Amino acid sequence: MKKQDIHALESIEKIQNYNSYIFEKIYNKGLSKKVLDFGCGYGIFSEYLKKKFNFEVIGYEVNPEALKKLKVKGIKTISSLDKYEASFDYIISMNVLEHIKDDEIMIKDLNTLLKDNGRLILYLPNSMKVWTDLDNLVGHYRRYTKKDLLSKLDRGGFATLSWEYVDFIGWVVLYLSKLLRINLNYDEKRLTNYDKYIFKLFKYLDIFFKYFLGKNILVVCSKKN
Repeated sequence: MKKQDIHALESIEKIQNYNSYIFEKIYNKGLSKKVLDFGCGYGIFSEYLKKKFNFEVIGYEVNPEALKKLKVKGIKTISSLDKYEASFDYIISMNVLEHIKDDEIMIKDLNTLLKDNGRLILYLPNSMKVWTDLDNLVGHYRRYTKKDLLSKLDRGGFATLSWEYVDFIGWVVLYLSKLLRINLNYDEKRLTNYDKYIFKLFKYLDIFFKYFLGKNILVVCSKKN
């Protein structure tokens, strides 16, 4: 795992207000008891589902450093998907597909892992207008647009049930940093301050902007029959 990837995962663990907000949004999409957390990183969301709701969660991860953390946390983890065809009611993937060069192939692969009428929940970075050096730093291939993402899901065998933009204030912060040429990185102090003093206060703007603009897009889709 690259050094910047480790910093990113460690920093993400610290933004508690943001994580609680996103996790609750995803949970409220109606999860079942058996979930695959695809690209689970350090297992923050897996741990949330396991401890708070006693879900049966399997994390898929391939990075050695992350796997060590997941083992310590007691999260069941797999590093190969070969034996899991039609095994899951729900697959959740948060900020993963943008790291995969051919995301359309991966979307089709995720489809095969779901049971009939199974659901896929994706939380992904939105809007190339806020592409910054931070995207390059962590190895993003793209930020999504709603049109492009929903088209890829359709071609991958999914019907979109709902979508919404998330973190409007995050989009504003990225856009301003780009205009002002501020060099962004996964600085723990900067992220925790953003979480405590900006996101916590301004997250309610999502109520008004969720169909217009946000740093991320949250999509729920169902496997086509």
